[in-house]
Amino acid sequence: MKKASIYWICILCISYLTGWGQSTTNPLPTAADTVPSSVGTSSKATKISHAEPLYLDLVRDLGARKGEREWNVGTEFSRQGGMTSWHPFVEYEFAPINRLGLEVEVPFQLLVPTSSQELPTTTFRVHSIKTSVQWTYAVIRPWQTSLAIGYTNELVVNSGGIHAGKAIFTTEEGHPFLVAAKKWGRHWNSLVYAALGGQLPMHGAIRSDGYELNLALHYVIPQYKAFVGVELYQYRNGPLQEQTVRPQVRIALKNNLLLGLVSSLPVNGTGTASSFLRLIYEPRRR
Repeated sequence: MKKASIYWICILCISYLTGWGQSTTNPLPTAADTVPSSVGTSSKATKISHAEPLYLDLVRDLGARKGEREWNVGTEFSRQGGMTSWHPFVEYEFAPINRLGLEVEVPFQLLVPTSSQELPTTTFRVHSIKTSVQWTYAVIRPWQTSLAIGYTNELVVNSGGIHAGKAIFTTEEGHPFLVAAKKWGRHWNSLVYAALGGQLPMHGAIRSDGYELNLALHYVIPQYKAFVGVELYQYRNGPLQEQTVRPQVRIALKNNLLLGLVSSLPVNGTGTASSFLRLIYEPRRR
């Protein structure tokens, strides 16, 4: 927890210092750049278009405007221990008012044993139900910087199925997080995500679930809504740790339909290599 606290302090510092290196000819930010006027009423609230990670997805865009919404479907694929594992998901996110994003996600799990292994038959189940909220509390236009805070709640479904007398959910997980994103000119984008985790078993005491740190860097081609980039992910919970590099690319199939492809490459030997895809659909504004 001590190291996690240090990371939180570092992210807070980044929140205030993400403008370093910017030309001093830019005007200083005003209150209108950092605090939304008439929240929830202006359809043209200040918003900076940031390239956001494909794997560790955010809750709606930073600085989202009222009425924006998005559907995501996708899956992660990996093989380990004689088992082929698929993790499909369905996700819906929307902005009821300016700068506030809400999200509901249902992850699934499909396990397929290989023919050479004497393992149980193929299983498919709902893994959990996730809900998230994200508030962009600052959009600093002269610095091309957005800052947000949020919370994700996940209810893990009983893997043994739903039977009489058994709880539907086995664990509740919570993840408060901070986000700082900055555009460096027309093409380069950087983003920092930091989160703490906690678990509450249905029959037990709350316990720490470590921390997550995700650094993302992308090169964007604006006219095509495309980018290439990488996520550098770190997770630590006591002696347990995971470090993963995730190169990625996003392409536009249509103006409001995007496809993201990601590879996960563990760097410390504790994780599993995997492939991931995300299909992003943005319905037209009503």
